[in-house]
Formats: sequence, structure tokens, C-alpha cells
Amino acid sequence: MNNQQKKETKQKLNQIKETGKSRYAKEELSLIAATFLNEELIMAIRKHFMQGELTNVEQSEIDTLSGAKINIIRKCLLPTIDPNAPLHQMVDLWVSIDTREKGVDDCYLDMKARQIMIDYLDQRIERLTSRADDTDIQLSDLVFNRGKDKETAFIELKARNTLIIHIDRFMEELRILALANAEMSDEDKIKKLEEDSNK
Repeated sequence: MNNQQKKETKQKLNQIKETGKSRYAKEELSLIAATFLNEELIMAIRKHFMQGELTNVEQSEIDTLSGAKINIIRKCLLPTIDPNAPLHQMVDLWVSIDTREKGVDDCYLDMKARQIMIDYLDQRIERLTSRADDTDIQLSDLVFNRGKDKETAFIELKARNTLIIHIDRFMEELRILALANAEMSDEDKIKKLEEDSNK
């Protein structure tokens, strides 16, 4: 972990501490702290969402996920509008579609890409409890290929790239929320992050 990453992490931890408000309930934050400090679990979940082939050890980490833990993963990766959420924390995956600066045609392409993303995440969340074969959206099918028409190629590549960034971002959010709510000193929290980043 470089100095910039340390600084950003400290800022995130302080922001969480200062506001004391979260779109997660206290019980959920306790469960996040008890569950997602486990770097091996975070990486196994990430690999699952990236459709990587899991080792037996990684699959056993996934198998430890209870319904409540999977609900937290869903709330993190595939949030829905919650009217009880604190100010500026009411999100879903449609909120970030730019409808002000883009025209209808461009916006519509973004909406189609976002729907693929939502469907993909929903399918991967369902696969956490089901070992059924992946017959749904394949991340590898979303890469560019000259056989696709321009619109389809754009939509699918945008969905793929957004998914990769989204999955990484929210796995990191779970890890930071776990640290922020863990019962340890700030120095120990930063040390834990450094140890995990060196693995």
C-alpha cells in the first residue's frame, strides 16, 4: 500500500467515523465487521463475480456465506432505493446514468449497458447459493469482437468495463466498512490494510 492509498484509506475511515451515518443498519455493520475483514473471503467473492474458476479453498470461503451476508453483498453491489437511507446515500445503479449532458440516443445505449450490468450482478449473486452452471451472461462474451454491430459492441464493452470497476470498488468498500466498524485502533486498521495489500 503506497502513501497515497494510505492517505485515502485514512480519509475514508475518518469520514465514516465523523458522520456516523450509513445506509447500512447497525446490525449489518456489525456483521460486515465480523465477516469482511477476511481478505481470502473478499478475494474469493471478487473472483466469483469475475467468473473465475474457484479453488476448493475459495469455494469453501464462499460456502460460509449465510443469507444475511449475501443480503449485504447484494445491498453493496446491487443497491435499491431506500427512502430511509441518510442524505446523499440513497443509490441504485440507475442513479449514475447521465441524463443531463447526453442526448436520448447516447443515454439509451448507456441504459442498455446498465441493464446488462444489473442482470449480470443479479445472476452472480444468485450463483453464490446455487452451483448451477453459468448459462447466463458471460463476462468473456462482452469483450469487443468484430462480428458484433457497433451498437452491440459498444453496449457490451461498456457493461463489461463498468462491471469490472464496480466489483473492485465495492469489494474495497466492504473491506473499508469492515475496518471502520472493527474494534481496533486506527493504526491497527491501517496495518491490517497494508498486510492484506502485500498478500
